[in-house]
Amino acid sequence: MNFLRRAISRIFTFFIGATMLALIITQVFNRLDQKLPFFIAAITTYIVSAYFLLPRLIHIWVVILRRGHIPRVTYTIDGLPADPVNILLVGNGEQLTAAFAAAGWTQADKLTIASRWKMIKCFIFNQDYPSAPFSALYLFGRTPDYEFQKAISSNPRKRHHIRFWAANVDPQTELIDLQYWTKKRPIDVEKSLIWVGAGTKDIGFGLKKLTYQISHRIDKKIDQERNYILSSLKKSDKVYDLRLIQAGEHVNKKYISDGKILCMRLK
Repeated sequence: MNFLRRAISRIFTFFIGATMLALIITQVFNRLDQKLPFFIAAITTYIVSAYFLLPRLIHIWVVILRRGHIPRVTYTIDGLPADPVNILLVGNGEQLTAAFAAAGWTQADKLTIASRWKMIKCFIFNQDYPSAPFSALYLFGRTPDYEFQKAISSNPRKRHHIRFWAANVDPQTELIDLQYWTKKRPIDVEKSLIWVGAGTKDIGFGLKKLTYQISHRIDKKIDQERNYILSSLKKSDKVYDLRLIQAGEHVNKKYISDGKILCMRLK
């Protein structure tokens, strides 16, 4: 039954993609090509398709497919699965920032037009940008509360990075409750917080699958990055009570992982 459902889903997805490609060629490119030079028409078609049409189509389709599923990863603004959740830290915001500062990590700048332009220039001229902004990812219906990164050999194209979302839960019981991964959590700063983190390693730039937007490429071996973050925080002497937990569904197949989440308490 599951095989049949997946087969039908893939056939329908292919049909939707082929239909959208035909519409892009006939309704967007052909019309632009009649009014603009070929090169400009092609570039304009790419921008309209990759950043406006395809993301909206994919967002609608993923919402339909995701009904009843437990999120195991973060999501892009388009609704596409993104970085997997692999770190949980228990403590307050001051402890969180102190731990990563002691480990030599830098908080990322907010994503603005100015910071985006600076990142583009650093990429082109191979200049270091230790606090480069992150693209927007979503968990619990919102963007991250904290973002940290650590440069790799001063290369703007490569970095260790992690995003954190705050939530109030009982780490002894609610972490194994599968509903935890689907509910939008109100935040009470007076209570002990848990920080839900998605840590990955950027290894260069490329085009996103499906939308073909320009983006960082992620190292598929995400458990190695989880272990690197663990090693980094252990050296800072700001964490204790380390354990691995299993939650919800498996990580997206594009990643190589045991699916476990590292849980630690902050000092």
